[in-house]
Amino acid sequence: MNTTASLQALVQAGLAGTTDRRSLVKLAGAAAAAAGLTTATPFAQQSSAQADQNIFIFGSGQDISNLDPHTGSDYSIIWGQRAVYDALMRYKGDPVELLPGLAKEVTGSDDATTWSIVLDERAMFQDGSPVNAEAVRWNFNRMLSRNKGNAWMFAAVMDQESAQVVDEQTLEVNLINPFAPFDLILPYMLIANPAIVDEHAGDDEGESWLLENAAGSGPYEITRFEPGNIYQFDRFADYWNTDITEGMVDTFVWRIIRESSTKRIALESGEIQYGDTFSTEDILALEGDDRFIVNQKASFGPFQLKMNNQVGPTADLNVRKALTAAFDYEAAIESLSGRGERMNGPLPIRFTPWNNEDLPLLEHNMDAAREYLAASEYPDGFDIEYVYVTGLAFEETFGLILLEKCAELNINVTMTPLVWPDMVARASSPETMPGLMCVLASSNYLDPDNFLWAQYHSSQAGSWSAASWFQNEELDALLEQGRSTIDPDDRKAIYDQVQAMLVENATEIWMYSETPNDAWVKELGENARVLGGGGDIRNISYKG
Repeated sequence: MNTTASLQALVQAGLAGTTDRRSLVKLAGAAAAAAGLTTATPFAQQSSAQADQNIFIFGSGQDISNLDPHTGSDYSIIWGQRAVYDALMRYKGDPVELLPGLAKEVTGSDDATTWSIVLDERAMFQDGSPVNAEAVRWNFNRMLSRNKGNAWMFAAVMDQESAQVVDEQTLEVNLINPFAPFDLILPYMLIANPAIVDEHAGDDEGESWLLENAAGSGPYEITRFEPGNIYQFDRFADYWNTDITEGMVDTFVWRIIRESSTKRIALESGEIQYGDTFSTEDILALEGDDRFIVNQKASFGPFQLKMNNQVGPTADLNVRKALTAAFDYEAAIESLSGRGERMNGPLPIRFTPWNNEDLPLLEHNMDAAREYLAASEYPDGFDIEYVYVTGLAFEETFGLILLEKCAELNINVTMTPLVWPDMVARASSPETMPGLMCVLASSNYLDPDNFLWAQYHSSQAGSWSAASWFQNEELDALLEQGRSTIDPDDRKAIYDQVQAMLVENATEIWMYSETPNDAWVKELGENARVLGGGGDIRNISYKG
């Protein structure tokens, strides 16, 4: 087996998406032998195999389950959507920049109520038809009509009459409520071709068809879509926006690899170029290999224990305060080998200037926990359920940390692993929501409204993000005021007050802001990891 053939075999294994762990070890070993490598320098040349062919393979345990630009929304879905669709604006870089997309200009009125969107006259869908103002208006209305996915960002400030066509390239959007960060959510307004969607409308406005098919203007087209295995996107030759195509990869593959150790072998062998959510053991091992870059940046996403504020013992404020004091924050971060940052409330410390720096770090304090429990309606303890994602060992560890400390308070913690869709279903009602649920809050647009509205405004209750079911009219009013206020200093004061109120109400347990356990080949450069705004294959390049 010669070197070229061996490396090519690894490339094809990555694209095939069927190599098991044993076969991968054998294949990588054969490639190493063919390259004349010793066991002391295993896999030294394979990491650039796909780079040479301009193929990028992302190893993840999470499927791209829905490509519909108006109903699908999560960490993995956005990678697939942005391959085949363009949005009105886009995010790039670290620090994150807001850049033109389909829109070349977005301006708001002084009161943040009226917004003008001017489209790039070059923009066209993959069938050659223009992306015009009428198409964008249609997309706004379909998104509002379906009211799923990212619609929550728009639904409180828009209705079916908000988007109006001015001319072929211009829309005027008249919001029903002022919304200062409106431009920041436009990277989530992905635009589909109305004619193609209408062809496949069925009885659900095309929703079923768009799960696995695309009708966009993006730089890639779908070539494979195999749930549970592999998703492949190849460059669309006639993509309209030539300003951003230099350095873009020719083939983007999202490969499902659920086991961390298998994913690590795939990265080491060159079968994938990026892997997410490695175990702590695997990420520490990769840290010592100079072929790879291991993420060291804390994200804007806080890990938290959602507490049911409506039903059961956690409806009692003093119980919530007792649990908040009982949790051992340092032990949680130590279990991650220090890969996390402590928090003082619902916003990460590094989320400046919006974090309320006057709030102290949350502390483990068993004496305080006992005092709060004694003042509650459950001084003698109680039973409580802790729900976490099946297979995520670190979330299980958090439960064990909680279980140990709660036992000192005569609180019996039952640990229940569930797959994510079942957790989402449990969160949909206060009667089914467990007492405690482990959740990572995502950062879509980098504004406090992103975190605080989605999780704590009463209108959002029933979503996994708002699983705590906190209902407070005073807080709702502050969040609505924060959305409509323009002056940054005034907004800062409002959101400081919101954070202080949430901490005082012990709404949930904010454990830490994560340092994601992602690693990638060094050819991708230091900033391959997306810190905010979601993944975008346009921003991945072997030029770093």
